[in-house]
Amino acid sequence: MNSNRLKGIIYLLITAIIWGGSFISQLFGGAAIGSFSFNSYRCVLGCLTITIMIFYDSKIKVGKFVFFREDEDITKTIKNSAWCGATLFFAMIIQQLGVQRTDTAKAGLITSLEVICVPILMFILYRRRIKLITWIFILTTMFGIMLLSINSLSGVNKGDILVAISSVLYSITIIQVTKYVHGIDPLKFSFFRFVVVGIMGFIGAVLMREQFLDINKIKAAIPSICYSGVLGSGVAYTFSIIGQHYCEPIIATLIMSLEGIFAAIFGWIILGQSLNLIQILGIVLAFASITVVQITDNTY
Repeated sequence: MNSNRLKGIIYLLITAIIWGGSFISQLFGGAAIGSFSFNSYRCVLGCLTITIMIFYDSKIKVGKFVFFREDEDITKTIKNSAWCGATLFFAMIIQQLGVQRTDTAKAGLITSLEVICVPILMFILYRRRIKLITWIFILTTMFGIMLLSINSLSGVNKGDILVAISSVLYSITIIQVTKYVHGIDPLKFSFFRFVVVGIMGFIGAVLMREQFLDINKIKAAIPSICYSGVLGSGVAYTFSIIGQHYCEPIIATLIMSLEGIFAAIFGWIILGQSLNLIQILGIVLAFASITVVQITDNTY
């Protein structure tokens, strides 16, 4: 395994850990202020976080605080980011609406459908064939996550369907990042994606008549907005873009699918939810599958 791939794996693992905690913040934040408003405010905070990262990065690379460096293609950056931002908006808001209508364990399980969706989409769009050994580890990862959610598999409801739709859209965003981030600073790409998501979110909040300027509702949602904005959006999405730059889409998806595992762990730590032996075995199986698939190295 080369150093760049290892770097990508570390970035993606941190992303999965942060996103695991985001299911809890999404649940509380959306309930406090509304789904569109919550996503918009988290994007505003995410943009502020990324701006700090951009200026810090420019200081290191060119010795001064600038947003765009002279060697960057501004038009390409904005155009590619805006296109991908529109897809990300629908993925985020549909997942948010779904999380509000189901429990976090089921949401984590359904979100992990990305593990299956990405290779299927890669084959349909680019005729990229996946090795049999990789398919085996994809399925064992899914099985591990299913074991984790074994106590939560009740009947299918509207929330489950919405989260499933968002999983397909998130799969498309993963493929988009692989295609459109080349030749672009990942920090700028992440920034402008969130600008688009934030603007579309506020438009949705107005259309849905959410009271996004209500100070009391904003105060109630602040902890969730801060976590999802600074860490879930600003840090994690940027890290996911950087990680995908060094890893193949299939491997990236496998690692990020661990967010469902970390969602359960955070639920156990923060919400006091219990984990039985079967669920612990599911965690071990998913981690083992993703670890071994790194050793096999070649995905295609």
